[in-house]
Amino acid sequence: MAAGLGSLAAFGALYVVAFLTPRNSPWRIAAFFGQLAILLTLMAAFSLNYVYLLFYPVATILYGPLRRTMALFVVLCASVGALVAVERAHHIPFPQGFHYLLIGALFGGSILIYMMRAWAALEQTNARLQAAQSEIARLSQAEERARIGRDLHDLLGHQLSLITLKAQVAGRILERTGDVPRARDEIEQIERVSRATLESVRAYVADMRATDWQDAWRAAEEVLAAAGIEAHMACEMDAVPKTVEHAYAMCLREAVTNVVRHSGARRCAVRMWRDGPLVVLAVADDGEGAAEFATIPTCGGSGIAGMRARMAQIGGECERLGRDDWRRRALGWPEFEPGWVVVLKAPVPIE
Repeated sequence: MAAGLGSLAAFGALYVVAFLTPRNSPWRIAAFFGQLAILLTLMAAFSLNYVYLLFYPVATILYGPLRRTMALFVVLCASVGALVAVERAHHIPFPQGFHYLLIGALFGGSILIYMMRAWAALEQTNARLQAAQSEIARLSQAEERARIGRDLHDLLGHQLSLITLKAQVAGRILERTGDVPRARDEIEQIERVSRATLESVRAYVADMRATDWQDAWRAAEEVLAAAGIEAHMACEMDAVPKTVEHAYAMCLREAVTNVVRHSGARRCAVRMWRDGPLVVLAVADDGEGAAEFATIPTCGGSGIAGMRARMAQIGGECERLGRDDWRRRALGWPEFEPGWVVVLKAPVPIE
């Protein structure tokens, strides 16, 4: 009796130790084999009905790798089966109800392994789902940062280009004519533009407000005039749909800024019209400054890339066409022969 109680106490102690150690700890394997040895001893020395304790060694190995768990379960079943076979070979009668206990223990152990492996698979799936959600959040933040960066690039680049042009004009006036009142007028305009730029940045950062199309259109005329570029502006729409107003306004800013900075043009034409379901904005100039990028689509500058990204966000596209490509379209616009034309178009429902 004492030996039996001591064996059961040792069996229980090994079970507790196994669950106090990490899931992949080698101590779990040692506890499993200790429980198996005690189980076989109890079955051989006292009664085969102790087979019901088979559940506990099975629970000990549940959380390990699947292959290891199945291998140890096979070892457990083979050991119990071998003991039963030895008992049977020596013509030792089975205790009453042993068959039911054996079948129940093996079936229950198999079901326990299946359920726990399913639970482990669910945990892994949840972990992967959380990792995917974290990645989606990271990518969303990266896209938002990129969008804000494009907005600030377009906003500041446009206004700073105007300030630079005004400063150059003031410098040339003082150098060539010494006309102080006229130079002072240019400097005052620089101050006004600087203040307006500062206010625009503050407003943008404060509430990320959408850029007004009318403001962008007037600013484009002002920048072209300040650069000494003859402007031909034509908007054939009463109003730009609100759903795309911000995208088109920012693209107009960037396109005009590119003309002033890079084209070396004398004339620039801007036209906006509706072509069926599409709203089309075209900016053409007679310069050749962008020719160095003609054969390298990916080197069109952050402005072109930004415009393409903005149009993609509203389901549209941005393309840059050379003189020959545009001539083949035979649209009869602009009045002069353009060197380059930037065309932006997106499907917009009629409001």
